[in-house]
Amino acid sequence: MQKSLILIGMKSSGKTTIGRELAQRLGVAFIDVDHRLEAHYLQTTGKRRTFRQILAHHGGDYFRTLEQTVLRTLAEELQAHTGVFSTGGGTVLDPENRAILAAMGRVIFLDVAAEILLPRIIAGGIPAFFPYPDDPARSLRELLAARRPIYCAMADLVIAYGNESPELVAERIVGELCR
Repeated sequence: MQKSLILIGMKSSGKTTIGRELAQRLGVAFIDVDHRLEAHYLQTTGKRRTFRQILAHHGGDYFRTLEQTVLRTLAEELQAHTGVFSTGGGTVLDPENRAILAAMGRVIFLDVAAEILLPRIIAGGIPAFFPYPDDPARSLRELLAARRPIYCAMADLVIAYGNESPELVAERIVGELCR
């Protein structure tokens, strides 16, 4: 593998699970951008918080600035290494983040249908970024309508899938990359 692979898509689309499987198959490192963000936050503030807690505590602007700092650091590290990266669902909403990610490697959009995503997402509770907490289905439909064009425009490869196993999806991605 000559270029890193960057997985993008909605929350609960399988970026982390499939990313780990893909990295294992390719024999490269797996890096979860959200976990790197948490580690950076701990290092700079001395406080241990999840990415959700950081977002809730500091707000979206702070979170996106922190995320961009982490992406820039990862892009610098990539000059010597390749890997598979999973991003947060909203990472690509920022134009600067899109430019950084595009320069890091091949972008793969994991496109999962709303009816499959919704139960996965709300299993952990209604996310703070849902605009209509009392209507999660409407929230997801609107978010997908706004984000899917960005994901598609950014992607070098779109992998639409349903309830297939992470192993099967990773195998499919490897097959597509070998074409």
